[in-house]
Amino acid sequence: MTSVERSTGALLLVGALLIRLLYIGQPIRHDEAVTFLDYASQPLGLALSDYSLPNNHLFHTLLLKATTSVLGGSLPAIRLWAFAAGMLTVPAVYLLTRRFADRGAALLATALAAAWPELVHYSTNARGYALIALGFLALLALGDEMAERDTSVLAIAIAVVLALGMYTAPVMLYPGGAALLWTVVERGRRAGVAGVRGLLPRVAVTVALAGMLTAIAYSPVVVRSGLAPLLSNRYVVALSFREFLRTMPAFAGDLAQSLGLGIPLPVLGLLVAAGAFGAFHPREGRDRRLALVLTVLGWCGLLLAATRRAPPARVFLFLVPLGCAYAGMGCALVVRRLALVRLADVRTACAIVALCLAGFLATSSIRSRAVLRTLETGTLADAPVTASYLLARLRPGDRIVVRNPCNIVLDYYLLRGGGRRLREIDSRASTGHVFVVVEPRHLQTLEMVQAIEPRVPWSALTLQAPVDTFTSARVYTYRAASTE
Repeated sequence: MTSVERSTGALLLVGALLIRLLYIGQPIRHDEAVTFLDYASQPLGLALSDYSLPNNHLFHTLLLKATTSVLGGSLPAIRLWAFAAGMLTVPAVYLLTRRFADRGAALLATALAAAWPELVHYSTNARGYALIALGFLALLALGDEMAERDTSVLAIAIAVVLALGMYTAPVMLYPGGAALLWTVVERGRRAGVAGVRGLLPRVAVTVALAGMLTAIAYSPVVVRSGLAPLLSNRYVVALSFREFLRTMPAFAGDLAQSLGLGIPLPVLGLLVAAGAFGAFHPREGRDRRLALVLTVLGWCGLLLAATRRAPPARVFLFLVPLGCAYAGMGCALVVRRLALVRLADVRTACAIVALCLAGFLATSSIRSRAVLRTLETGTLADAPVTASYLLARLRPGDRIVVRNPCNIVLDYYLLRGGGRRLREIDSRASTGHVFVVVEPRHLQTLEMVQAIEPRVPWSALTLQAPVDTFTSARVYTYRAASTE
């Protein structure tokens, strides 16, 4: 590796760190607030046995419980593990790309992973998706080794990574199954049918071990609530085939919008084209590159059809690092051709383009505020100032009315700023003021939020003017007609 490549790699890692630090303090989102308040803040036994909602990414909750028990409930403490996984994904993309291409392609792939907005977003969103994406990259590396030499150590390592991913969230079936299937396909490509026959017993043992570890990890859930939360909650029940097909256009749109968050459409199109070029270009190793991408996409398609239920687009975050690797390979091929024409040093040219690419993505994302504006996992962007406003005005007997997904977000800041959660405030409500918080970005209206509290005698209350408006939220204050 040349000094230019080393310096570029170091700059890309520093850039990845800085852009993630920029968003580490963004207002907490609904799902991560639920994870902290309803799970990680509970005793450990309760936190790891409550699977009433699949929002509880159990392995991440375990890590979060350990961190916040020591460091408290600040945003950096809550987001530490997602942040760490997101940062480790950047060098992991470099290492994966090096298995398929040269250092120039690996640097370009690293540049994309360092500044890709959706990867930045989930590096600063306390959920398990960054852990799953990192686990997928680890499985691909281990699977590549296992396709060459199927040792017990590799089998155990794959089983442990699979089990930890499944313990984080069952959606690990997508990346985990894809990685295992590719391992078998790659062995067949290298050693033929005989090689596959030799590998299959080892794969079966690996799957059995992963299944056993996963069952042990989920045993507190099964003891407390049986298998129903895992197998029949409303978020995983299959649709009819016709209903499933109807959801596919919307799902495809959500997938493109989510995974391509903050990237201008023409640029995203060029990067997708670069990824296809990297996969299909007829140079050495094309069969290997095609085997991986087609196996991963094919497995995901089959699993989607088998479950007949499209998960949220963020479940496929693990595809982004793989896409970065392929786009890096395609960009490197283009740079190599242009560099030869201009008689420039190819490695230096790739390093320069990598820095420019990362700089462009980071600048575009920051200027568009895409990471801050995305509504994924639920937001109340003005929650910190809204909570401060309410805490300064709340009196005994007052009530706050706020609708999901904004309620738990506001809850976090009320607890941090005033030591009380919404349920404690509302439990003492009587004839005082009623504060109604509306978030129009979630298509909320005043009437819609009022409807969640039909017991409040709205017709007997007087709306106080003016309405307090923040950047995105609005606070309506009602008082009893006789109140001065």
